Amino acid sequence: METRDAKIGAAKSVDTVMLAILLILLGLGLTVLLSASFVSAEFYKKNPYFYFSEQVVNLAIGVLLGILLYFVPYWFWIRFAWVIGLIAVGVLLLMLVPGVAKHSKGTGRWMAMFPFQPAEAAKLAVVIVLARYFSHYGILVKKIGYGLVGPLLLMVTFCGLIVAETDLGGAIVVAIVVVLMMIAGGVRIWHMALLSPLALVVVKLITIFKYRSARITSWINPWSDPSGSGYNIIHSFYAFATGGLTGVGPGQSQQKMFFLPEAYTDYIFSIIGEEMGLIGVVTISFLFLALGFRGFMTARSAKTLSGFYLALGMTLCVIVPAFINMAVALSIIPAKGLPLPFFSYGGSSIVVSCAAMGIVMAVHNQSLKDSPGELAKIAQRRAPAKPQTGPVLAGKG
Repeated sequence: METRDAKIGAAKSVDTVMLAILLILLGLGLTVLLSASFVSAEFYKKNPYFYFSEQVVNLAIGVLLGILLYFVPYWFWIRFAWVIGLIAVGVLLLMLVPGVAKHSKGTGRWMAMFPFQPAEAAKLAVVIVLARYFSHYGILVKKIGYGLVGPLLLMVTFCGLIVAETDLGGAIVVAIVVVLMMIAGGVRIWHMALLSPLALVVVKLITIFKYRSARITSWINPWSDPSGSGYNIIHSFYAFATGGLTGVGPGQSQQKMFFLPEAYTDYIFSIIGEEMGLIGVVTISFLFLALGFRGFMTARSAKTLSGFYLALGMTLCVIVPAFINMAVALSIIPAKGLPLPFFSYGGSSIVVSCAAMGIVMAVHNQSLKDSPGELAKIAQRRAPAKPQTGPVLAGKG
């Protein structure tokens, strides 16, 4: 009887809904990538399955890492948060040393020793540090010194180092994740309004480089330079227009025939629109929304503040770049080179995304097992002088 109960308990500890959504996204991701990369792989690599087979390996690594992290107690990340943060900063600094980074298309995001982007993993480090920070200080984040200065220093440090690698898109994702976690943490809105001057810094970073300012111009009117800066956007429009309601069918995309650059990376969502139509676009968008909702529900049901912030931040690390990628493909926002998680070709993105979701599912699993005694000790140790009535998780320890 005990063995049977233990098995039932173990089964209940897995968030089967989130797992099902992830499996569907991963399956669709491989299918779409095979179609989007087939022609390019045949032309450039003389093997039509080159990018697909590499992505299968990347996915296997990501899934294994996610499974491993599922069994790691989430308090481990909180306990060693500052160490993890310092290691991440050290690796980002190391990328600035000549010879360490591999430069491609004007950026130095990849490590020369093996194809991995430290900026992708840095997102997870930022979330871990913030989870430790907000859960430790609790209601004190209502004060400007705790609620604004600490997170701002963290954001400036990581974003500055990522921008130094000429990865503005990665820095924007980190900044958005930090701001959203600050809102969830209860930082006063008028304190956060003081961050508005940073928008001027972002504008300066965009306009200081000609190719970035050209993206803004082409976003406003892509037909002003149809063969230059507006080329990608125009062909992305063609892809969605051709797809219509139901799409032209799997493998039948014309834009992937060297018309739309980055068809299997940054603009893979356009290929989805062409081959799967509006139905496919809405379905994939809904799946990411459902994944985000499930992640937020996991955060909300966590029995500790650290679990809440950890699940929330890790979910944002997947959802934020996903919707930025979709918005770029639809020209809702200016072009920014970000992959679509679980779909775009690239080992760093899929491995980090799987790792993030593994930690989210670990929070769900371990929240069901947290003992009342342990939670009471946490609550007693972190209890503020007066009742904690933040905007989220009031009363949780």
